[in-house]
Amino acid sequence: MNKKIICTLTFILSFASLLISIKLFWNTSIFVDEYNLTPAIVDGGDFWLSMDWLRLLLLLLLSIISFISIFVRPKQ
Repeated sequence: MNKKIICTLTFILSFASLLISIKLFWNTSIFVDEYNLTPAIVDGGDFWLSMDWLRLLLLLLLSIISFISIFVRPKQ
């Protein structure tokens, strides 16, 4: 029971973080489009743009894994 609560809280927090990151990325893309810039300029370079994409990917993976862990029962 205790593990299920922890897994559920982990999923809620990771999914909320994913939604916030997606919204920030969306706002960045709107800013880039309106001011005729590139995402690399706004993020501070190609490396940080790659890290931004990596953050979204890792949050997505964390959300998926934590969602699956809620429903998987450990073998006894």
